[in-house]
Amino acid sequence: MNVARRVFDGARKGQRIVANVYQSSTPKPSGYSMTLLLSHANGFHKELWEPVLEQLFSAQSSRPWSISQAVAIDSYNHGDSAVLNRESVAIEEFSTWFNNASDILAVVRQLGVRQNVIGIGHSWGAASMLLAEEISPLTFSGLVIADPVLFNQVELNRNSAIVKMTMGRRAEWKDEEAARKYFEPHPFFKIWDKRILDLHIKHGLEEVGGKLVLKCRPINEAGVFAGAMIASPYATWNIWKVQCPTVFLTGETSQPVIKPINDCEHYVMKGRGHLLLHEDPDQTAQYFAKFFDGFATKLSPKANL
Repeated sequence: MNVARRVFDGARKGQRIVANVYQSSTPKPSGYSMTLLLSHANGFHKELWEPVLEQLFSAQSSRPWSISQAVAIDSYNHGDSAVLNRESVAIEEFSTWFNNASDILAVVRQLGVRQNVIGIGHSWGAASMLLAEEISPLTFSGLVIADPVLFNQVELNRNSAIVKMTMGRRAEWKDEEAARKYFEPHPFFKIWDKRILDLHIKHGLEEVGGKLVLKCRPINEAGVFAGAMIASPYATWNIWKVQCPTVFLTGETSQPVIKPINDCEHYVMKGRGHLLLHEDPDQTAQYFAKFFDGFATKLSPKANL
């Protein structure tokens, strides 16, 4: 799997969106060719998609589809995008999810791919993908929505418990060894697949003043939680606007509000929770490959790149 960094213009003046563009090291010459656009969960970053993408690139040789490119973005206040946008996000306490959706649409426009674009999102990224499609129907030829944060109503603000807890979490370590000693035994992280945790430690931190600091600062992660207040119910109640084939994949212990829409399927990953992608990327990839099999019958034979 080959990877190249690309920087897009964000939807808001002066902001940039950093992406990794992945392609197979052994491209498949036939099959329904797709471009994947991937959006991560709150607090994380684009590299966490890599174990899933490696499985998908390997699987395409025996499938009726192929992946021309997979574009994984860092949301504007996360990962490498946050590093570039630090001046504008440093004190941002509220981040409406419409920002992320607008950036997704901006990236699609700059990619210039006119068909067979599959939007894939996890958690906040999944809700953002739905928002993008609701704002601009048929932007995508298909959606894979992994455990979206969808609620009929949200009572969140700067004083909510989850916002305060996030603001108070540890965000810096003296070196990688210290970071690893924190993450590996932590109840939240120790159930993750080792590859995912290694990627988080490698790519989720930056060196600042001789220390390692989370690229997504607690204030930014908390701001996204606060930003659910209007956007999550909007995504839930406007889901009828989604016109492309859509597949939901949720964890067994999750309880998102998923309203029925046309051409929609819903699968549950047994034994997994909200962070199913982080807990079991291999099984996640198996589900995604199955979803792509279904999409292949509805895609244009040759993507117009």
